[in-house]
Amino acid sequence: MKVTKGSLVAPLFFAALGIACFASQLGVALPWALATVALVLVGWAGREGRAGTSPIALATLSYAAWVALSTLALSPAYTSAGLYHPVLLILSFLVIRRLTAGAERWAAISTMALGGILALWGLAQLAWLGMARAHAMLETPATYATVLNLVLVPMVALTAAGHRNALVLGSIVVASAGLFAADSRGGLLGLAAGIGCAVFLASRTKLLRPRHLALALALVAAGALLVAALRVLPSSQQTERPTATERSESSVSRLELFALALKTWRERPWLGHGYLTYEYTFEKGRAGVPSYQRTQATSFVHNDYLQTLSELGLIGVAAFLAFVWLPLWMAYRRIRLLEAEHQLVVVACASALASMAIHALVDFPFYVPICLVLYGFFLGALEKRVCTLKRANTTLPRYAGRWFRAIRAGALMVALVLLLRPVSAEYLAGRGLRDAAAGKGQRAALMLGLARSIEPADWRYHWYAGQFWDAQAVDSGRREAAQFAADAYAAGFAANPLEVRNLLGIISVHRRHRQLMDAPADPGTMQQWEAQALALAPLNPAVRRELGR
Repeated sequence: MKVTKGSLVAPLFFAALGIACFASQLGVALPWALATVALVLVGWAGREGRAGTSPIALATLSYAAWVALSTLALSPAYTSAGLYHPVLLILSFLVIRRLTAGAERWAAISTMALGGILALWGLAQLAWLGMARAHAMLETPATYATVLNLVLVPMVALTAAGHRNALVLGSIVVASAGLFAADSRGGLLGLAAGIGCAVFLASRTKLLRPRHLALALALVAAGALLVAALRVLPSSQQTERPTATERSESSVSRLELFALALKTWRERPWLGHGYLTYEYTFEKGRAGVPSYQRTQATSFVHNDYLQTLSELGLIGVAAFLAFVWLPLWMAYRRIRLLEAEHQLVVVACASALASMAIHALVDFPFYVPICLVLYGFFLGALEKRVCTLKRANTTLPRYAGRWFRAIRAGALMVALVLLLRPVSAEYLAGRGLRDAAAGKGQRAALMLGLARSIEPADWRYHWYAGQFWDAQAVDSGRREAAQFAADAYAAGFAANPLEVRNLLGIISVHRRHRQLMDAPADPGTMQQWEAQALALAPLNPAVRRELGR
């Protein structure tokens, strides 16, 4: 059997989705990079031709560009996630909109297969592992519910439009069972929003079949009954589900997080505080979130609209709103002008997008790699059908064409360097920490130093180096080690003045190794550092312990 490029789309896209699932749980650069490579290969295998521009493409690119700009230039707290998140979204969107019809169909089948595997995994967690809330390989039940909705809602939409297929009907039962096993209120809200969008758009055309819609809803109900039956099994009763009181307290805590985000947004209304800086906002304003204990923390507002407003400002939230809601508006306006086959795909894609857009009101799906990849998939498929793509003039004059190719090559090279740096630094830092644990001090110092040189804006590598040299100073009593530790912590605090751990490291080194340092900090400077730490994280236990000394 001859293997063609088109036949590779299904395994490559499934690999991209699987890696993105692991990336959503681990939060490190290597799986993000692997998912990026897999998406590039999908585009290579199923590429149809050149794609043009559209309002949806411009809105999506504007949002992604603003996230990257905030990460690289505007935020005081650099994070490599601020580069990879928009890249995964844009790549998924651009790749899908350029696939052939057959390749796009295989990508959809891969998506359905992933949803089935995740749903069965979650049901196994419920039935045999005794988990109260399923989450499969993903970090939280809410993220798990978002992913299942992105698979389930389009299948419900297709069935409601009269597209009956035994595999799809069975998949609805399995995926809905996985969704109910997650026990996520946000997931149920997203499901209702997605089905509502499908019914509304299908009713604007001649697609809606009430009897088939009733069948789809009956299959969803069957999934709920299956989960109810599984919860009766003795093996599934090892942990208790959240009580009504706990759910009520969770809702109150989210309102407190919302209020904190709005309060801090007013400090920098136009540009925001920087992508993924809410964790520092939370630590600074923890007193305004009394429902969270001192040992609990969060990086998310649990409302992507408010988090985007706080982190990216009015400019960023305007781009975000355009990127999220413009596709749905264009689907509503143009669906009647399309052929029936395209109408069916638009209803399925728009309902998936609506489910995640509404779920984002109470959770954080737009900060999760697998959700971004799936969202980009449906966004690209919808854009191909509702937008008249304006193709760029490819017959450029000779010299203009050369300049364009040179600029494009340079931009790609810069992007490649920016994306490879976090992977290289993470690898070197990991090697350095393992060498330090094995007693190979010289190699550990080299590896950690290289990681700091490659990613100087990332506070973590300075902190790792500070901890290493601090331990060396304790073990050997060398003056150089104490000074290296102080310098590393100081560099980390300069790289990210919102992160209190490096500042605590500076205070600790100058307190514990005063006799080893040529110029230990005077009491006034120590008090100034302590006041800074208290301002950054007033209720942080580590800050309290350090100040107590």
